[in-house]
Amino acid sequence: MNRKLNHALASLVLMYSATAWSQEATMATINGQDEYQLSGRIECGGEATSTIKPGERFIARELSDGEKDWEVYLKSGISGNIPRNRIRVLPDEPLAKLNFASCKKEWRKLQSRRIKMTDDVAFSAAKYYGVPNYYKTLVQASEGDAKAFGQFSSLDMDGVAGEGHEWNTWVLLHVAGDDTFAKLLAGQSAKFREGYAAFFSRFSEPPISNSKPYIKLHFPKTYAILYGK
Repeated sequence: MNRKLNHALASLVLMYSATAWSQEATMATINGQDEYQLSGRIECGGEATSTIKPGERFIARELSDGEKDWEVYLKSGISGNIPRNRIRVLPDEPLAKLNFASCKKEWRKLQSRRIKMTDDVAFSAAKYYGVPNYYKTLVQASEGDAKAFGQFSSLDMDGVAGEGHEWNTWVLLHVAGDDTFAKLLAGQSAKFREGYAAFFSRFSEPPISNSKPYIKLHFPKTYAILYGK
């Protein structure tokens, strides 16, 4: 891996400051025998609705102490708020895997559209880093293209663009899947992998406050390459 890429990964780690919140996510289900109609949003999409049935599992997170609503994340990728009295927590169950499938669909749409200045990530990638089609790069990386993965990882962004790029790194892990992401990492240098290991160790974004146990559970091959077994 060249010096520029090494520097980019190191900067990505140093730039990231983990979001702190006291509320830990937990698995949960609906409290009671009645269904719940959730009005929320889908990742990388717009508004969405879903009917949550009794016994259906989902991730739940307290928004703040004393708030009557909790934020929930369904396996379908839809998230929204539910009154606390309609939630029964299941603290002994492992967290479900987040669903970002809709993000790849959105990337495919965006790769064929003209870049807007309001799209901080794609605009910065094209203007300052020589990556003319950020979303095409994401799609190709998610499908196992090592060159695209290297280009994506070399982007050393800051500010709003940097925050969006960090989020897309997290999403890329999910969209690519464990087999593909682990294979991409295995083809890179030890220094490259160290950069990703440090980044994921510090990464914290609702509802996941500690990404390492989550990655170990849902991305075991990736975890083994980054952190050992």
